[in-house]
Amino acid sequence: MKQITLIFFALLLINSSVFSQTSNLELTAVAFNVRYNSSEDGVNIWENRKEWLAHSMRFFKVDIIGAQEVTYKQLMDMLQLLPSYGYIGVGREGENNGEFSPIFYNKTRLKVLKSETFWLSTTPNQVGSKGWDAALPRVVTWALFKDKISGKTFYHFNTHFDHRGKNARIESAKLLSKKINAIAISEPIFVTGDLNSSPESEAIKTLLESELKDPYLTLDKDSVYGPDYTFNGWSSKGKNSKNRIDYVLYKGAVEPLNLQILDGQRADLYISDHFPLILKAKLSL
Repeated sequence: MKQITLIFFALLLINSSVFSQTSNLELTAVAFNVRYNSSEDGVNIWENRKEWLAHSMRFFKVDIIGAQEVTYKQLMDMLQLLPSYGYIGVGREGENNGEFSPIFYNKTRLKVLKSETFWLSTTPNQVGSKGWDAALPRVVTWALFKDKISGKTFYHFNTHFDHRGKNARIESAKLLSKKINAIAISEPIFVTGDLNSSPESEAIKTLLESELKDPYLTLDKDSVYGPDYTFNGWSSKGKNSKNRIDYVLYKGAVEPLNLQILDGQRADLYISDHFPLILKAKLSL
């Protein structure tokens, strides 16, 4: 009887260890266009949204946030409201100038091993360069992270494609795919961004053809929650799947668990003019 009891507890410890190890491999990644701090947004000005926005990220215990349209003032506000997070990235005009597409990361869990920003243009290393028919300079900020808990490493690429230039979006997708293949050889990969492209667009098809996967498509319907659009423009009226223009994509040893499009609306107040996407995923052993 004593021997059976010892075997039972040994199996229990093994199962607990496996469960703990599996849990430690889970990550929560977010894509979030926070909307720049425009004085013309009425009730939805930044000052009315920033604490709600930060609270949502703390509540969901997010590990990495790929944000877009972040001005330097907003960057400082978010760091103050998210004291457990660090960031990487520069403004699209260089240094602290212009909007950032920063990556915020949980400092207690993640360590940055390497990071860089390049521009979506034919001269990606030229600061402030504008590509093809784009209206504005656009950047990709990326980092190689080490998970302090599991010891696993992974890459995160974050970007914001141009809102006007159709050719720029297609060429940006090609350049991003090329850079990912050159930089991230074997580690798991997350890609976040406001890609200003609907799911059936050529830009998205280009990314998916490079072996990136969209969890909105790969997960079963019970593992996806929220509206079928991400861009709300301060109103839900008339929005549909063509307005799903924000993405959390993945590649390699990543197993998506569930995806939520957070429909943040309180009467006339919105968390942003884009709803954030929250992906819970597991880094495969």
